[in-house]
Amino acid sequence: MSTIKDVAKQVGVSTATVSHVINKTRFVSGEITERVLQVIRDLNYQPNAIARSLVKRKTHTIGIIISDILNPFYTAIVRGIEDVTYKSGYNVMLCNTDEDVEKEVLYIQVLLEKRIDGLVLSSAFQNGIHPLASQLKKIPLVSIVRKIKGVTSDGVFGDNAGGAYQAIEHFIQLGHRRVGIISGPLGLSSGAERLEGYKKALADHQIPIEEHWIKLGDFKKESGYSLTKKLFQEKHLFTALFVVNNQMTIGALNALTELGVRIPEDLSLISFDDMEWYSLINPSLTTIEQSPYLLGKTAGEMLLQKINHKRRNSKKVVIPSRLIIRNSTAGITAERR
Repeated sequence: MSTIKDVAKQVGVSTATVSHVINKTRFVSGEITERVLQVIRDLNYQPNAIARSLVKRKTHTIGIIISDILNPFYTAIVRGIEDVTYKSGYNVMLCNTDEDVEKEVLYIQVLLEKRIDGLVLSSAFQNGIHPLASQLKKIPLVSIVRKIKGVTSDGVFGDNAGGAYQAIEHFIQLGHRRVGIISGPLGLSSGAERLEGYKKALADHQIPIEEHWIKLGDFKKESGYSLTKKLFQEKHLFTALFVVNNQMTIGALNALTELGVRIPEDLSLISFDDMEWYSLINPSLTTIEQSPYLLGKTAGEMLLQKINHKRRNSKKVVIPSRLIIRNSTAGITAERR
């Protein structure tokens, strides 16, 4: 394997000159530069990536930490980030926390030790200021989907409250007045904002908010299943159900099937997050779409801006949510009002 010394010897220059050509750290004449590059090609010399990163103070590596790698919503986000950053010559280190705060803290520490140039983080941390807030402030950072408490950073989010409002307003327009919700954790901004949109829509239409129609889940399908069962076991006579993410919707659908509940004849259903297969099942699901690929693409672009010092101020972007009406919602009959 050729070394930088082999290149320098064959060209007849110092190793420092070869290093300056490779790293573009000092002017080298065009003739010598071309000779160095030609010998590098002839010898198939591969510069040491770690050494180059120390010289340039850049590793051309970014970190992505997401909360659930099995969720197709996050898969689309990662694809959006990777598509943008790859074109700019960056590698990606992907970490999955599975909503585990201890894993999140560990992964952040590992990525910082790897000297990543920037980080996109969907945090699982719910209680108070993030434990690594001081360290996160030292690197280019974009929070995605969820806000990070105690850290001022760039952020890309879906319109959680607005999307939830659209869902409930759609129910109301169909004549529903008794609307249940399986919400996410209120310690996460996405969960709190979706519940806020639910309550605001009911209040704006002078519909009393029944606390027993509100169940707090954890964004996982098991809680969607158990809480749907609980709502029906408590025999609350709601006619519509809003489930605030795709994983809990899967659990809710399993529970409704076991209970023999017909959609939309017995219950109208809306899910927050749109999946490809939602249009293929019977009945197809009415959803609130968040555009996860666009969320990721936007986060990747913002991170590159920060890494390349093209912008100093922090920036927040909210991607509009969109109601997609399919067959899981229907008007309510007079006897069920």
